[in-house]
Amino acid sequence: MKKILSILAVLGSGLIQAQVPEPTSSFKKTYLATVSESILSLGNLGSTQTYIDGPLVSVPAEPVTSQPIPRFSAFLHFGEQLHINFANAIGMYTGFGIRNMGMINRLNDSIKVKQRVYSFGVPLAIKVGDMGKKRYAAFGAELEFFFNYKQKTFLGSGRGEKVEKFNEWASNRTELLQPSVFAEFCFGKGKYLRIRYYLFDFLKQGNQTFKVNNVTHLWIPQQSQLFALSYGQVISKKRK
Repeated sequence: MKKILSILAVLGSGLIQAQVPEPTSSFKKTYLATVSESILSLGNLGSTQTYIDGPLVSVPAEPVTSQPIPRFSAFLHFGEQLHINFANAIGMYTGFGIRNMGMINRLNDSIKVKQRVYSFGVPLAIKVGDMGKKRYAAFGAELEFFFNYKQKTFLGSGRGEKVEKFNEWASNRTELLQPSVFAEFCFGKGKYLRIRYYLFDFLKQGNQTFKVNNVTHLWIPQQSQLFALSYGQVISKKRK
């Protein structure tokens, strides 16, 4: 009799466990995350036209199709994010970040220009996926303030010789406020991939110059579209 009761107890326990559903992944309703990233960016200038500026004359050169060069940057990229999850499948985040963004272009056979900004941005994104496992897709927009501009000019083929370097605060060479849209894919364990496109031209028309041997050259890009691909990592997080 005791053996029969023992067998029935084991079977009953198994049935009860079988009827209990597996727990879903738990998620935090709110938390803060500190993030950093590496960025690969590319700028498209289309055709450009250069002028040699002087006190009496401005000599134009023939328009030339510029050659974009990918730009990689790992410093300084820092962000603080506030995540708010409404359910395990949907949430949002906002926050602020500092980013080093720019482009490299060869204007002709002999001139290469590197341009970058430091920006302060505020993003807003909607997340869809598994908030508990932090595997989701995020779609959003960001408004950035370009507060510091740097330019380097190189003369010659290949790497070339650096002939000019300067930086400006709140420069009139770029738009100070720049909106962008992005799609982000988070793979869990704090790692993510983000694609970004800036809605306005990176450079202002008519404000672009470089110097070679103390001679100022004005150059006018047809456009200045900027794209970026970044790989990021959450470096710290805490529950709010």
